[in-house]
Amino acid sequence: MGKRFLRSIVSDFQTLTASADIVPIDLPVNPLSQIILTLGVTKNVAAQVTNLGSLMATLLGTITDCSIRHRGETIIQGSLTDLAVVNAVLTGNLPGVGEIAQADNEIQFVSVPLNFSRVPFSHDEGFPATQRGNLRFFMTAGTLNALWDAAIWSLESVELIEDSPSRFLKYTTMARALSASGRQKVALPIGNDLLGMLLYDPSDETDATNSYAFGKVKIMKDNVEQYYAESNWEALRETMERRIHNYKLGWGHIHAFAAADTASGEEQVTVADRPPLQYGYLDFDPLKDGSYALETAGSAALDIDMNSDVTSGTVRMLPVELVQVGGAAPSA
Repeated sequence: MGKRFLRSIVSDFQTLTASADIVPIDLPVNPLSQIILTLGVTKNVAAQVTNLGSLMATLLGTITDCSIRHRGETIIQGSLTDLAVVNAVLTGNLPGVGEIAQADNEIQFVSVPLNFSRVPFSHDEGFPATQRGNLRFFMTAGTLNALWDAAIWSLESVELIEDSPSRFLKYTTMARALSASGRQKVALPIGNDLLGMLLYDPSDETDATNSYAFGKVKIMKDNVEQYYAESNWEALRETMERRIHNYKLGWGHIHAFAAADTASGEEQVTVADRPPLQYGYLDFDPLKDGSYALETAGSAALDIDMNSDVTSGTVRMLPVELVQVGGAAPSA
């Protein structure tokens, strides 16, 4: 007989209150592969004249902070947009979107998985069993879009009820406000193996100049170049394309012509500055088996070294750590 998983509703649909924190939610005690956060909105009549119906970016941007904490230690944390992108990079799966009609009172929803493993439902990778009340979900909402009449949210979980995972993923947000251009370092976490790191660059991707906060990047371990001796920001787009199928258009896009009722010239696909643009990924696990993982234990210093083209803006970094459970030996 095969092993079983258990998918269940942790917190059913309820109203999302703008600019407020939710009451923290206790998560299940069994080993967890992932939780799934679903947001739904009811559109008002003004939405009929916009392209909001086909895009998930506005929905994701509603949640300014989302975290999972175990006995006070943060395991997963970031804006929902950043978390959606890093999970897509890790698993190759985009968030699920439903209901794209734009008429008044139509409902649109998006479901975002927050994974504890590189492969959802993995027997060996997931958050281990814990006691009731130790593992909790936190969320903060920003302002609601003026094109919505109301918003709701729900939370589900996937429990690995017959497994004992030996490791899990940890990814939280680091931010750095730039005050000058040129070379600068940001210290990275030491202790666990690193599988990769999501980078958010605030620079505009629709400008005529190629100027980025992460102009050139390298990884320094004990002051020695590791993995990325130096790479241009533009070249890191290759990693995103390799990791996420339908990288650009899968997040929603706009089709437009020169005139409303005239097909003149080629079709235009407009994406502007929204997910997954402005993101890059430093991949230390290209085979997804841990064989290339960046070992950090015993290091005196570990830094990302960036040579920035710009003098201002705030960059965000989400290192993806592979945490061993208890005394488990490192494994893929």
